[in-house]
Amino acid sequence: MRRSFRVGSRVGLRRLTVGVVSGGLLVVTLVGVEAGTAQAVPSPLAYQQFAFGTLASNGGTVTSGPTFPTSITCTTLPGLSTSNGGVVTIPGLINSSSVFQSATTAETGPNNNQVAVTRSTVSSMNLLSGLVTLSGLGVTSTAVNTGTNVLTSGAVSLGALSVLGVPIPLGSIAPNTVVPIPMLGSITLNEQMPVPNGIRTVGAHIRLTAGENAGRDVRIGTTQSGFVPKPPVFLTGVAYSNLIAAGALTVGPLIGQSVPCPSGNSQSSLSGINLPGILTTGSITASGTSVPGNPSVGSSRITLSGVNLLGGLIGATAITSQVNAAKSPGQPAVLNTTGTQFTNLTVGGVAYPDNVAPNTFVPLPGVGYVVLNRQIQTATSVEVRALEVVIQVAGVLPAGSVIRIAGASISATDQGTAPLSAPIDPHDAGASTTGHEGQLCADSQDPAKCLAVNGLL
Repeated sequence: MRRSFRVGSRVGLRRLTVGVVSGGLLVVTLVGVEAGTAQAVPSPLAYQQFAFGTLASNGGTVTSGPTFPTSITCTTLPGLSTSNGGVVTIPGLINSSSVFQSATTAETGPNNNQVAVTRSTVSSMNLLSGLVTLSGLGVTSTAVNTGTNVLTSGAVSLGALSVLGVPIPLGSIAPNTVVPIPMLGSITLNEQMPVPNGIRTVGAHIRLTAGENAGRDVRIGTTQSGFVPKPPVFLTGVAYSNLIAAGALTVGPLIGQSVPCPSGNSQSSLSGINLPGILTTGSITASGTSVPGNPSVGSSRITLSGVNLLGGLIGATAITSQVNAAKSPGQPAVLNTTGTQFTNLTVGGVAYPDNVAPNTFVPLPGVGYVVLNRQIQTATSVEVRALEVVIQVAGVLPAGSVIRIAGASISATDQGTAPLSAPIDPHDAGASTTGHEGQLCADSQDPAKCLAVNGLL
């Protein structure tokens, strides 16, 4: 029997139309009368942006994600760009799906209006063995600080959608359009939610309220753009894992969490990573904290359990990377890596202490080398990469590949700074179906030198 569906839309949120013209200028045209009603704000503000591919929960408990996240937070600098992407597979829930996220900052017009844009693209996705399938999803959130108001817009495009095998006709997708899943739940397309001085847009939000999967909640293609007041000290940072720069086999971080701005605690979790022959882990938790004051203090931290790298060549019961910062306005930053530690770390069958010394170089005969507790510090920032492996002999990965496991960074400045250790180099966010082999240092003749690893030798 052929099922019929009725698509309804909820009324309400403000909407802008956003277009891009030659030269990269952003054109914002007011469509709804409510779009200019946001509270007046001082200029400039600090950018607050993030995007991720998927987030899954069951009964209110997060079970996966955010996956392949990217963000720009706690800075007033224009001209910044970050991105991240890869293939999402959640056993029993989502088949392989290519996702890509990006965030940019800019200043335009005679008044130097601040423009924050975040995007997420999904090439195709199959949820719960065909319960919901979609392709060609593009999600954009835009916020513009004019100096007196913050204008916001959300936009979603979708190439195709099927529910229970039945194609759903698609045209222009209005904000908060609801598609029923008969007897099981619903999908909200172009889900738009106002946030202080910004907007959050979710491409597709699936809620299952009945049947054997009741309680499942999946968000696909989430973006947020907005602004926050400038803090007394800019604390920025990110905790992430893993990153593999390996040409066509490049894999961006599956989990990441930025330091919240201007204050707060934030956390992301992942049940594990499974990259056969390369990396398997148990549960992973990434977190960030910041507390404004005199001094302002913050930290970035990631913990992985059950780490098995390169078929057991490197292993650990647990790994934690943590970086901390404290700074008063006009004063030097105080930085440290207290909290970083390994549990039952082995390399090539040799045990290493839990407090292994920073920048410990260990040869891997027939493979390359690994740097344990890799630490990079400047006057304003510090970063820890628990494991940084350089492949010099081709095997499961090509020669020149670089693997980073458990990275954490933090920066403390008076003016804000570019994102630390952006996981992936800028990339065309619209090219969701193309490869990402040009990202990071994977296209360099010497990725290790590109990543400054050779400076340890």
